[in-house]
Amino acid sequence: MTAQYFLPLATYPDSSSGLIVSNAVTFAESCGANLHVCTIRIEIPHIPNAWSSLLLDTPKMIEQAEMLSRDRAATLIAAATNLGANAKIGLSTREVKTILPLMHEMAATEARFFDLTILECVAEVPDTRSVAEAVIFGSGRPAVIFPNKTFAGPIDHLVIAWDGSRAAARAVSDAGLFIRKARRVSVLTLTGEKPLQETSGARLAEILVSSGVNAGATVARFTSSSIGASIQQAALNLGADMLVMGGFGHSRLRDFVLGGATDGVLEEPLLPVLMSH
Repeated sequence: MTAQYFLPLATYPDSSSGLIVSNAVTFAESCGANLHVCTIRIEIPHIPNAWSSLLLDTPKMIEQAEMLSRDRAATLIAAATNLGANAKIGLSTREVKTILPLMHEMAATEARFFDLTILECVAEVPDTRSVAEAVIFGSGRPAVIFPNKTFAGPIDHLVIAWDGSRAAARAVSDAGLFIRKARRVSVLTLTGEKPLQETSGARLAEILVSSGVNAGATVARFTSSSIGASIQQAALNLGADMLVMGGFGHSRLRDFVLGGATDGVLEEPLLPVLMSH
């Protein structure tokens, strides 16, 4: 069965990058997956004439914004189509329209139809993080997050951030394809941030070995002010091509609060991260 990957692309107020389009095509091809590209065009509700006459030329501003969104959508679709034509990949494109406040919810809703979503997180573009959070916690599907300066490549060494939690277990399950394809898998347990059983990682590695995976366990110390940065740096020190981790968040009154590791990775991803909630 062919895996189906999803790539949502923003067009307003900022546009998704050409790099994430290239990475998605390369990543899907390396995984033998089909790629479904979806541009999200923004429609802006028109203000009644009685109100707009009191403001600047609001109708013209709305028209310009919607035109910009439309043009960016066309550019991104063209880039994906051209890259897909030169890759051994089944690629489809479509366009959806929504109002700006619902863009993130639209991305999460669309992601539910696919096996995995490909995302980018760019610190200078807040909407990329908002879309990532919506997909990770609202789609019920795993996502792979690419840093905006990373080019997709083979996943030879995969590192699993393991703390024995439900979210981590779900991430391991969702990463099954990548675990089976990797030449080497390291189960990473980070100590010093919260109480953990160091033997838990070794047990997971043993079970992976019994499944035919070249796996081993490793323990690292929490060394940074950010648990997210510590996990990623430990993975990079091991030579990881991809990090697998659970996405954790919980409700606190009316706010949704991210766990420290999840927040740190979404703030600044340092390598491709498969995150699952």
